[in-house]
Amino acid sequence: MRSLLKRFPKLRVFLTAGTLDETPALQSHDRLEIIQAGCEVQLGDLVVKPFAIPHDAAESVGFRFEAGGLAGALVTDLGHLDGSVTGRLRDCDWIVLESNHDEELLRIGPYPWPLKQRLLSQVGHLSNAAVARFLERDFDGRARHLFLAHLSRQNNRPEIALDCALRALNGRAASTNGGCAIHLTDQRKPSIVVQL
Repeated sequence: MRSLLKRFPKLRVFLTAGTLDETPALQSHDRLEIIQAGCEVQLGDLVVKPFAIPHDAAESVGFRFEAGGLAGALVTDLGHLDGSVTGRLRDCDWIVLESNHDEELLRIGPYPWPLKQRLLSQVGHLSNAAVARFLERDFDGRARHLFLAHLSRQNNRPEIALDCALRALNGRAASTNGGCAIHLTDQRKPSIVVQL
């Protein structure tokens, strides 16, 4: 974040008070905007609706975006998908959703056991299996694009995450899967751009 702010010093930064408390380097930035879960922010024609998510960081939020009759959501860094989160994913045209790890790769991987326990906890990170359960049980079928994000380089493989999500989506009745395309994201490069 510091390098981004050096390059764009007039950039407005939106964050929760809890996040600000945990990031001292940002506290001197003069264009900070404190946001809260449940309080929407209007940015021109775009309405941003932050909502609380279950994660072990200070005041974590996901985001729902609405503009011009379209809606989308960005949800990463959460340990599980509870009803309040899945409710925010309804009636979306696109969703960016964490698919952090494959549970078996995490269990046999190089991380120390306390870190593995944290990642697997209800306030850790979302597994491929959790995404599959969402797609099978709670996905309303409206979104035409699902981006799998925050894939661990150590504890996941893109092909595993994609296969798990596709199998879950294809297991739904044709009338309820909505023709959703699943896309992988990569930490090192931009994702594809979709037309809605």
